[in-house]
Amino acid sequence: MSEHASTSRSFGRRALTAVSVLAIAATGAAWSGCGDDNEDEVQDAIDNANEQIDEAGEEAQQQAEEITDEAQQQIEEGTEEAQEGAAEATEEADQAAEDGEDQAQEAQDQAEGAGNGY
Repeated sequence: MSEHASTSRSFGRRALTAVSVLAIAATGAAWSGCGDDNEDEVQDAIDNANEQIDEAGEEAQQQAEEITDEAQQQIEEGTEEAQEGAAEATEEADQAAEDGEDQAQEAQDQAEGAGNGY
């Protein structure tokens, strides 16, 4: 669970970083709005911010998929282990029942043998 929490915090930090970059780019656009000389630079900054946001989103999506895959694998492994444990427990119970029946039969045979001796 700590790995999942760490990933969530990492995603949160990246999202905040992306929003901060966009806010800085928008602020730069507003400051430079008075002059047309910086228009290309502002557009480049906005494009760069948008690209960083897209990359952060893609990375977050990839991390989410990896976490989902890991969780699914752990579920499958846990299910297999549980099934193996149940099969082993069933075998042990069957063996214990057979042993009990053998002991009961042996005790009955001994009792019958002792009763015939009188």
